Amino acid sequence: MPVRKIKKNYRSVTGYFASIKNGRNVAYESLLERDFFLLLEFDRSVSSYEEQPMRLSYHYGNKNIPYTPDVLVQYKAEALSPCIFEIKYSDEIKEKKVFLREKFEQIEEYLRSNDMKFKLFTELDIRTQFLENAKMIYRFASVNDMYYDERINKIIEILEVGGAMSITECMKQLSPNRYDQAIYLPYLWHLIFIGKVSIDMDCKITNDSLIGIAR
Repeated sequence: MPVRKIKKNYRSVTGYFASIKNGRNVAYESLLERDFFLLLEFDRSVSSYEEQPMRLSYHYGNKNIPYTPDVLVQYKAEALSPCIFEIKYSDEIKEKKVFLREKFEQIEEYLRSNDMKFKLFTELDIRTQFLENAKMIYRFASVNDMYYDERINKIIEILEVGGAMSITECMKQLSPNRYDQAIYLPYLWHLIFIGKVSIDMDCKITNDSLIGIAR
């Protein structure tokens, strides 16, 4: 659990992100952190992540300054070391370039000696087309009702038989009725989220986007 409680403030937007991967609400200190959490939900190499995970310190001038990292990411593969991610806006990095470089060099050295990695991410890494697609799909990450198995299996069957096809073509094969097609769409987005159906997340998703069974 986080070592520091995130308090509301008037400089940035704070709140909670409903994480399926962690099975709990994860606190964020900025909208950029929230967006980063969403990307982690789609990263299949990530097993879990934790906000404000530990207390460290670094030296600046004659002072010993406490530091709480933004996010600790754990990976499924044992060969991948846990990684601390610091989330900053690029403007802040430019403004505090010298200070942050000295700070993060010390933090990175400490983490390396403890078999951990350190990465710095900005909005340039996070706010991509992938993120925009993820925002839309994540709304259907937890689809589950009495029709789940029937509709999921029907979509999978069509894609297994027909191979890669556009979303439009898949919907037409599911039903000629537009109302029925709209009913099936949330189940398709869910299949994409759980990794059973593939789509190019780096391109804007449209009705012409190609989908297929994930291999």
